[in-house]
Amino acid sequence: MCPVYKCPICGRYVTTPVHCGRKCIYLMSDSQREALSRLMSALLRHIPHEAGLKLDNEGFVSIEELVKGIRERWRNRDLYRWVTEDHVRAIVELDPRGRFEIRDNKIRATYGHSVKVDIKYVEDREVKVLYHGTTRDRLDSILRQGIVRGRRLYVHLTDSIEIAKEIGKRHGSNVVVLEIDVECLRKRGFKVYRASRTIYLTEYVPPECIKNVIYV
Repeated sequence: MCPVYKCPICGRYVTTPVHCGRKCIYLMSDSQREALSRLMSALLRHIPHEAGLKLDNEGFVSIEELVKGIRERWRNRDLYRWVTEDHVRAIVELDPRGRFEIRDNKIRATYGHSVKVDIKYVEDREVKVLYHGTTRDRLDSILRQGIVRGRRLYVHLTDSIEIAKEIGKRHGSNVVVLEIDVECLRKRGFKVYRASRTIYLTEYVPPECIKNVIYV
């Protein structure tokens, strides 16, 4: 990740210190950006109660409440006293995977929840191939049982091999990427939803729909 700045001319959040021909306002370092992004994901997907947040049925909470929860109620709040609404909005605007959505000054995670939310995803009827990143030690089990959603509400897939690799690295260093036949999913009654620019969701991937294993 790169440091984040705000352009004083157009107001955009950028990753370069100069924009619109003017020096930008420094907002946060690359390490602060990564830490805040991870914390926002955790709070909006899994543990909102740990920062005193109450998500609505669609997973939204006000940006003001999120900032207050991080600064005042999160257990490591002393590390995040610097967080403002600007920082939250910058994380959302610059996120390459579209993990967050802002609507009417409210924010939510667009996918990845383990807490119960009711998000109306649009079914995708066109994509043919998707990918899932995992590690070699999980491969035998997946090839026998398929890809299950575990604690989360859906199985996560992506249209990018590179993103699948990045996701796989969260689980270990020996990464493999599974190529998924999406028409196979549809024929077996598993709908596929588009959650963001690069992320797709389904309830389950049967073993027979795993088309190929890419060793990386």
